[in-house]
Amino acid sequence: MEDEIADPQMRNLEYTLYVIVILYLYKLVDTVMILMSYGDFESHVIPATFIPIGILIVVLYVILLFLTVTSFSHRKTIVGAYNFNRINDEIDSWD
Repeated sequence: MEDEIADPQMRNLEYTLYVIVILYLYKLVDTVMILMSYGDFESHVIPATFIPIGILIVVLYVILLFLTVTSFSHRKTIVGAYNFNRINDEIDSWD
C-alpha cells in the first residue's frame, strides 16, 4: 500500500464509475429484456443474427461490469481506503 493520500482525480473518477456501473446494469437488463421478448415478434421479419449478436452484447456487458468492479477492488488493495480526514489535514492554506 502506498503511504500517501489518494489523488482527488482518482477519487472523482472512481465515484463517476460507480454511476456508470448503474448505467451498465440498466443496459444489461434492457438488452436481456429485448432478447426475452424475441418470441413476441415471430410474425415479423427478424434477421438470423439477432440472437447471437444479442448474446454477444450481453456477454460484453457482463465482462465490462466484471472489469469495472475488479478495478475498484484493485484500487482499494493497492491504494487503500479514502481517508477524507487525512486529505483535509494535508491542505496548507498558507501556501
